[in-house]
Amino acid sequence: MSSGKKIGIGIVGILIVISIVYGVLGTDSGNAPSDTTEQTSVDVDTVGLSGEVTIGLILPLTGDLATHGEENWEGSKLGVVDFNKHLEEIGAPWHLKMVSEDSATNPVIALEKLSSLNAKGIGIVVGPETSSNIRNIKGYSDSNNMLLVSCCSSAPALAIPNDSVFRLVPDDSNQGTALGKLIQHEEIQMLIPVWRGDTWGDGLKEATANSFTKRGGQVDEGIRYNPESPEFSASTSLLAKKVQEYVDEYGEDKVGILFLGFAEILQFTQSASEHEILDKVRWFGPGANTKEHKLIDDPIGLEFSTNVQFTTVQVAASKNPTYERVQAHLTETLGKTPNTFVHSSYDAVWIIGLAMLETQSTDVSTIKSKIPEIAENYSGAIGSTKLNAAGDLAQANYEIWGIRGGEWILLGQYTQSEDSISFN
Repeated sequence: MSSGKKIGIGIVGILIVISIVYGVLGTDSGNAPSDTTEQTSVDVDTVGLSGEVTIGLILPLTGDLATHGEENWEGSKLGVVDFNKHLEEIGAPWHLKMVSEDSATNPVIALEKLSSLNAKGIGIVVGPETSSNIRNIKGYSDSNNMLLVSCCSSAPALAIPNDSVFRLVPDDSNQGTALGKLIQHEEIQMLIPVWRGDTWGDGLKEATANSFTKRGGQVDEGIRYNPESPEFSASTSLLAKKVQEYVDEYGEDKVGILFLGFAEILQFTQSASEHEILDKVRWFGPGANTKEHKLIDDPIGLEFSTNVQFTTVQVAASKNPTYERVQAHLTETLGKTPNTFVHSSYDAVWIIGLAMLETQSTDVSTIKSKIPEIAENYSGAIGSTKLNAAGDLAQANYEIWGIRGGEWILLGQYTQSEDSISFN
């Protein structure tokens, strides 16, 4: 902090700048926001932020979600680059720095990393990514007056008002509704859930089962597996037995499997491929498996997922100039089409940065109280970032994806307001 002149820019001025730079000009992500005569003038006064302002990031760069973690890390890094160019353009005497930590998709390690960031005086953090990580660290975050902005955590049990966590994704009561509608639409009568035994898996399984049964479907008790298991032969053998019984009763086209897991889906499908009956029925999955490249890069995974017409849902980002620019940049950087959460990872940085810019503060309580207002007025790569009372993303439309012809294909969309499915 330094003394002297202060940046006099309000939320309206910020939003005008963003809408002009990103909505109208559609500048390339490699370029700083451009000057415009319509931009609100900024008076620089030295009372306020200056120099380097540090935030943290905790993502799974190794472990079961390493693929998504690496992609989302690139999204947040791009967010920092673009936001700093925005600060330079408006004459702000400070810039963001992001200190990144690897959670290894492990709740215990995530807590260690959060404690380490706190010891360094870093109280505002992008992440963690998973609900099991959030559940394990939020007590520490709450009691130490820290702030977490997660791109991806969606467990309904963590939709808690006035805690230390904001989530730029709808909670899974919404994803469960979308999955239930999709499975009903595909005329499945008996659903067998297979899910990762953690906070996220338990919550999404319950939400989907509730949605499907309310629509007249039947749900088996399912199989809750240990995500730390090195192999899944026992689970797939039990699943094959269940599927055979239901196929005998309902027919192959009326039985479906709901798989709720992370990257271990490849090992699970490899094991499932040893049971002929398991590729005779439809399989469905969540956003965590959408665009999972391991499935199509592996010959067994590709053949199996193609045979079962593996179909998933993921949060629908609003297509806009910022989305297109971020998508193009990260596709080039990664050499593949990234998951949708890269956009919420990008927006998380902007929302934190704009809250700092508006308040001229890094005080956690001040930023926490400002974020809902910033999020309601900001429209970023995911479109509207308006939050609900629990601090989670309010909008909840979902894209429908599937593996068809050897690749991931966008098939359609679930629209929440109409509770409807439409295919391309």
